Amino acid sequence: MNKQINEAHISLLYRAFEKDPLFVFLFPNRKNKEHTKILIRFIIRRNRLLNGLILTDDVKKPSYVAIVDRPSNLRNISIRAKVRLNIDMLLLVFKLPFHVLRYLTKYQEVTSTIAPNEAHYYLTMIGVEPSCQGKGTGKKVLREIHDIAESSQPPYSIALDTENPHNVAYYKRFGYELTGTKIINQLNVYCMNKPAE
Repeated sequence: MNKQINEAHISLLYRAFEKDPLFVFLFPNRKNKEHTKILIRFIIRRNRLLNGLILTDDVKKPSYVAIVDRPSNLRNISIRAKVRLNIDMLLLVFKLPFHVLRYLTKYQEVTSTIAPNEAHYYLTMIGVEPSCQGKGTGKKVLREIHDIAESSQPPYSIALDTENPHNVAYYKRFGYELTGTKIINQLNVYCMNKPAE
């Protein structure tokens, strides 16, 4: 857990999300590979600044990476971390196309209206190396995340959003409920939650 994250992990997430509906929508041109990696790096940096969890199994050849926000909010982080996060967000204006930033802002606004009102873990990204998919790796990672949420005091629910309709049935098998579906710029977003146990 929270091993050193490097370019091997970023490349894994890029490969795992290369055909994901959200990333295809944001970066339809194959030339946008670097833009995708910039966004992934920002998500990882944001997670670290917010004292989140990053789960992986190896530093050099990871088979999975999961990025999970803890049940906290911006009031719980240091002023220094808030300043760094604001600077990082400002720098994105110079690194990513404006339509991507506009969409992500709208995405955040819309999905937060469906997220649980109480404190919860949020599964930001879970990526499995394509060659390891279908071999139980995703199930293992989800169980690890569920164990963390269930062993917390008090136990917390876990929320996630996905744009892939096939993921809805997959997550339902692990106790997640579909809490709402939103359409943001013609892209379906499925909001899900696994209640605390």
